[in-house]
Amino acid sequence: MKRVTIKDIAEACNVSKATVSYVVNGKLNKVSPEMVKKITAMMEKMEYVPSLSAKSLAGKGSKLIGVVIPQVDVTQKMIFDNPFYSEFLSGLEYYLRQAGYSIVLSVINRDNCFEDMMKKWNLDGAVVFGIDNEEMVKALGNQKMPILLIDSYTTNRRFYRMNLRDEEASFVATTLLVEEGQKNIALVTGKVDKSILLQRRLSGYKSALEQHHIPFDPKLVFEGDVTYEYGVQAANEIMGMSDITGIIATADILALGILNQMQASGKNIPNEYSIVGFDDTYQAKMMYPKLTTIGQNISRRGELAGELILKIIHGEQTEKEYFMDFEVLLRETTRKRD
Repeated sequence: MKRVTIKDIAEACNVSKATVSYVVNGKLNKVSPEMVKKITAMMEKMEYVPSLSAKSLAGKGSKLIGVVIPQVDVTQKMIFDNPFYSEFLSGLEYYLRQAGYSIVLSVINRDNCFEDMMKKWNLDGAVVFGIDNEEMVKALGNQKMPILLIDSYTTNRRFYRMNLRDEEASFVATTLLVEEGQKNIALVTGKVDKSILLQRRLSGYKSALEQHHIPFDPKLVFEGDVTYEYGVQAANEIMGMSDITGIIATADILALGILNQMQASGKNIPNEYSIVGFDDTYQAKMMYPKLTTIGQNISRRGELAGELILKIIHGEQTEKEYFMDFEVLLRETTRKRD
């Protein structure tokens, strides 16, 4: 849909662009009250959204990169509660700042938020996290700007993507616990039906169990919000089951809740429970004991995302899908069973 401009409003009201500009910029002393009312009504009727980028209005690149995090549940404070995002954004912002770009951060919870954001800021490109919902993919696909998706497995070839090898990483994490001698391994995760990424991690968990001839038990999969609080809740449920001794958390923030709650309940980690996290956020190194986790160098990943989106904007050759490496970081929350 074509963006409504000051020129469109001026033509509809039969006034000059300067007159409309005065109203848009709050210089109401230069326009009669009747004309202000007429122009304001026309702006609402035509759904005019003022551009916040002067450079874009001058016909130049805005040097603005949108960073979009979809959030279906608007009551969650996901960005600030989960250190994955702050570490990723730190690397992304640093790289883009060195290249003369700035970021515009937005959390969206409905399909048309994409269009509202793009029109408002006149972005040169966007980095978008975790898009799996087909309606959101469709809405995003209507935008004409370069877009890089992070942790998305959409098959839409319109987009460039940066992913971790999630199924393989989960397979390795599960195998680590199996080789320690664990037989009953819980998986604490976000809501699998809402995320292809989490479906891949569940698949890797299942594959590792199958390869080691351990039956998959759906009762050992605990699904909830990816928050510290749900980690605490899952820990209580796990401690109420007598046979679980190994735990994989699909995010370090979940592992932190599990670890703290178990220790507060008098459990010894890793003697009674082995715990493996995902991400290697700064918290993983600060926990006591320090968390064994699947590391993906989040800040560096953010820098690479900045490099990729600028290559896409400038028309440079790059892969449609870029996979990040991961590593197993053995620390203090796992040990071999006797």
